[in-house]
Amino acid sequence: MTDRKPLTKTRLMGFAAMAVCAIGYAGAGLALLAGKTDQISMTYAALAAAILAVIGECGLWVGAACLGLTLFKKRKAMLDRILRRRTPAEV
Repeated sequence: MTDRKPLTKTRLMGFAAMAVCAIGYAGAGLALLAGKTDQISMTYAALAAAILAVIGECGLWVGAACLGLTLFKKRKAMLDRILRRRTPAEV
């Protein structure tokens, strides 16, 4: 039996942001490929790739922040249990 915890809002937002990151970077690569193969002009391809790369970068930062925050909360809770610290609600 596996002990699965429910997906919190922060983790869900982090995974969604990472999906946006992947889509943005993949779109930037495809835009550059379309420009390189003369499907569209290279000027428009570079402009589209730049916009999609910025979207991908935003997704990367938001995803890393959300997923990092969940790891920090888990580690802090574990450390509090080990060191027998009380939370403000218990005091």
